[in-house]
Amino acid sequence: MKIYQKIIISLCALFVVGCSSMSQAKNPIDVMKTLNEASKTKDVEAVKRSISKGTLAMVEESAKAQNTTIEELLKKDDSPFKELPEMRNEKIEGDTATIELKNATTNNWQTVPFVKEDGNWKLALDKYLADMQKKIAEKMKTPAPVKENSESNASQAGAEKKPEEAANKPAKNKK
Repeated sequence: MKIYQKIIISLCALFVVGCSSMSQAKNPIDVMKTLNEASKTKDVEAVKRSISKGTLAMVEESAKAQNTTIEELLKKDDSPFKELPEMRNEKIEGDTATIELKNATTNNWQTVPFVKEDGNWKLALDKYLADMQKKIAEKMKTPAPVKENSESNASQAGAEKKPEEAANKPAKNKK
């Protein structure tokens, strides 16, 4: 009798695990669809399940800075996921993935990262923002291109030397 109880309990556990995993997003595109639906219905728990731990921490920090709760912040009407963007080029490499999403405002394609956490795909906006900050920092380190106009360069060089030359010349006495 105990063996049958263990078998039944094991089968029930497998059924519960199997059913719960079926409701999880199978790929990053499914995550975007889930986020879209959760945003429309203001299902905060579904949104939380669809974003990475790093993104959730970022949202929690934002809520704290705005003196509100994460639930209230996620329920706001200005969610970027209310409209499902056009998607293409899903690329999965191990536990990371990317999708290109079309920005409806600019019509540009943006590559958005996803990570697999606890066996489920999650949107990684924290990684997206970190990549953006890195790109901006790299652009700021790159010097501005110098124009190759020899006349203007020579005149600028002369202009720069004039004060220096004036400092080195003795002052003329006026009588």
